[in-house]
Amino acid sequence: MSLRFTQYSEPHSSSKFLRCEVFNADLAAKRYVKYWDKRVEHFGPEKAFKKISLSDANAGDEETMDLGVISLLGKQDDQGRSILIYDPSKYDKSKYTTSSMIRTFWYVVHSALEVEETQKHGMIVLGDPNRAKLSQFDREVSKGIIGSISGALPVRVSAIHIVHPPTFFKIVFAFMKLVMPKRLLKRIYVHSGDDQNVLAKFEAKFGLTKDKLPTTIGGSLVLDHHSWIKMRRDSGL
Repeated sequence: MSLRFTQYSEPHSSSKFLRCEVFNADLAAKRYVKYWDKRVEHFGPEKAFKKISLSDANAGDEETMDLGVISLLGKQDDQGRSILIYDPSKYDKSKYTTSSMIRTFWYVVHSALEVEETQKHGMIVLGDPNRAKLSQFDREVSKGIIGSISGALPVRVSAIHIVHPPTFFKIVFAFMKLVMPKRLLKRIYVHSGDDQNVLAKFEAKFGLTKDKLPTTIGGSLVLDHHSWIKMRRDSGL
C-alpha cells in the first residue's frame, strides 16, 4: 500500500485537509491518514488509488448513484457551503450494496469540494426522511457515512438539518447517538411543523432562503439529480 500511496496524488489535496482543520497541520495530517485508511476500506485496494469519478473509482456504482438517496443541490448558501440532500425514502435494498452507497456518498462529497468556498466553510446536510419507512433505514450505510465524515473526508459539516421527521425517527436518532461524535450531534437541528414555519426558521436562524431549498420541503429549487449525473459523466467527472 505504501508504494502505491506515494505514487498517487490529487491536485491541491493537501490544501483541502488544511482548510478543513483551519490550518492546524497536526490535525490535517491525522485526517489525511484516516482519509486514506477509509478510502481503501470502502473502495478496496484496486480502486482506492484511482481518481474518484464516475468512469474510474466509482465505475460500477451507477445503479446506486441513480437512486438519488444522496445528491447535491445546485446552489450553495451565502457562505459558499454546499448543501447535500439525504433522502432515505429512495433506498431500494435490491439495487445497492453497503459499499456502493458509501462510495456514492464519497463521490458526492468530493463533487461538493470542487467548490473552494465549501473547502473553506464546510457543507450542510439536509435530511428529508418524511416519506421514508423504518424498513428502509440502513444501519450499516449510516455507520459508514458517519465514520467517513468523522475525521476522514476533508470537509466540515456545519449543520445537519432533519426536516419533517417521521414518527420512527426517535429509533433512528437513538442509533445515531451511539455512533456519532458529540460535536456532530450538537449540530443536528430537527424541523417540524408546516412548510411555511419551517422555511421561516431556515431563513431567520440559518440564512437559508426558499430559493436555496428543494421543493420537497417547500423550497423553490428543483432537484434534478439525473441531469446532474449526466452532466458530470459527459464532462468526465
